[in-house]
Amino acid sequence: MNDPPNPPQAPHASESLIRRTGRLRWQFVVLLVASLVIVGAAIYMLIPKGSIAGVAAPRSVSLVENQIYTEAVIGEPAWVNPLLAVSQADRDLVALVFSGLTRLDKYGEPIPDLAESWEVSEDGLTYLFHLRSDVTWHDGQRFSANDVAFTMSLLRDPAFPGPADLAAFWRTVETYADDDRTVRFVLTQPLASFPEYAGIGILPAHLLEGIPVARLPDDPFNLQPVGTGRLRWESMQQDSEGVVVSLRPYAQFYDLERTVRLDGLMLRFYSDGGRAFRALGSQAQGFGGLSEAQLDAALSSAGLALYTSRLPIYGAIIFNQQNAARLPFFQDETVRLALLVALNRDQIVAEALGRSALVADSTILPGTWAYHPALTPPAYDTARATQLLDEAGWVLQGSARARDGLPLAFNLLVEDDPVARQIGEAVRQQWAAIGVTVTVQALEAPELLRRIESPATDDTGRDFEAAFVEFSQGRFADPDPYPFWHESQAAEGQNYSGFVDRDISEALEIARSDPNGVRRAELYRSYQQWFLDRAAAILLYNPVYHYAVSCQVAGVQMAILVDPSDRFRNLHEWRILPPETAGQACP
Repeated sequence: MNDPPNPPQAPHASESLIRRTGRLRWQFVVLLVASLVIVGAAIYMLIPKGSIAGVAAPRSVSLVENQIYTEAVIGEPAWVNPLLAVSQADRDLVALVFSGLTRLDKYGEPIPDLAESWEVSEDGLTYLFHLRSDVTWHDGQRFSANDVAFTMSLLRDPAFPGPADLAAFWRTVETYADDDRTVRFVLTQPLASFPEYAGIGILPAHLLEGIPVARLPDDPFNLQPVGTGRLRWESMQQDSEGVVVSLRPYAQFYDLERTVRLDGLMLRFYSDGGRAFRALGSQAQGFGGLSEAQLDAALSSAGLALYTSRLPIYGAIIFNQQNAARLPFFQDETVRLALLVALNRDQIVAEALGRSALVADSTILPGTWAYHPALTPPAYDTARATQLLDEAGWVLQGSARARDGLPLAFNLLVEDDPVARQIGEAVRQQWAAIGVTVTVQALEAPELLRRIESPATDDTGRDFEAAFVEFSQGRFADPDPYPFWHESQAAEGQNYSGFVDRDISEALEIARSDPNGVRRAELYRSYQQWFLDRAAAILLYNPVYHYAVSCQVAGVQMAILVDPSDRFRNLHEWRILPPETAGQACP
């Protein structure tokens, strides 16, 4: 049977985050039996956190008299279009102006939005969405199933100029407008997470029909968007500092409970993080994605409230588990477990990343519906690590371990930057303490990527022994670990380790196709505990997103942050306290 279709990988990290931290993001396309599709995951290489020497806290945080929230954002709008948005600037605006058939709740589960309900066929191949009858576009025109079918037709068009992976996925899905309020999707293989992908923003057919698809990026619509979301586009202007976009609550928004109570939002765009941070307090009430230095400065300001959330990215050490002749120890679960418990991950993460990351125990983001809240990760214990290696026959011969004349020694690839090298060196030292010989090899990002990505040509696996990298599921809450950890992806897919475990593979297969949420959660919980117990890889951390907001702004919450634009998820609960009553919140 063919593998289920892999969902699209949309860029996760914000353009501003990439610019400030230097992170490089890559996407991988794999050729499966059925068709060319993009795996719903990406591998990231760690680059040092951006640091701005001498960053000062805002001298004062101005209190405003109105109910218009102003935020500093890095970048500049270009394609405020849900099919074309790539930069964080565009994605922030898309999240506010547009809506999809579904949206995510605070646990990361899809719930109805433009759709009022949906149902799935017994074979998992057909999804029927029933649309709300009270939705209008911001120009007053009625929303219908034709808009949904039109949007998907753009994605399926061979000339579609947007992200190739997005188009590749939707070309495997047939879309039909059965009537004005019913949309039918037909998949090639069951995909339990499909309702989340149906959350892509819908475009207005009445405004865009007839425009050649290839010319969509050049259409004025992208900077004068009309959506169905909570906020409508009011204006985009240029001032001495940069571009300013004003949004207003849409009076006819269909969901009264999520109607925005503020009078408006103003997003001020800056060319870099330093300028954006300096605007905080005087020209803006909020700024997200703070660097470590900016976080220190913000914490010293009594006028700012700080909100923090993990990002759906995890840093990990992976092993080449396919090279039985040269690296037999990586195929031994006992040895991998010894390497795990020999690392003081708390210390490594704290010293290298400070408050920019938290230790990770799962590939699934804590707080989401699929996370196992009762995970029991093996504790840091060098005595146990030594015992495990002794039991596996890797005994000390002087200061290093070996078995049958083969040393327990290998290279650890890291990216050539200070933070990655620091983590690699800390790992090397802690493994040396139990007699494991590690050579840290720092490579430029393209070469490290090539070494990990290159498909195996024989039974020795990929072109590395061990490597420190970051992984992401993209801008989706559904975890779907299948691309990285299912055995079928070992040879040419994204299972770079060549990790093979029938229990885990079977759980991921079923969870990926079973629409029953309770069963999926149970399967993913089993997977997470097996992953730890069998040391499939060594998980180190999740990066953290920091958001600074004026103390005058009440109601802000950050729970599950799939994309930084999710900071606006509960915007309907925000309000700006009157200056005369803001004293309690603003000491």
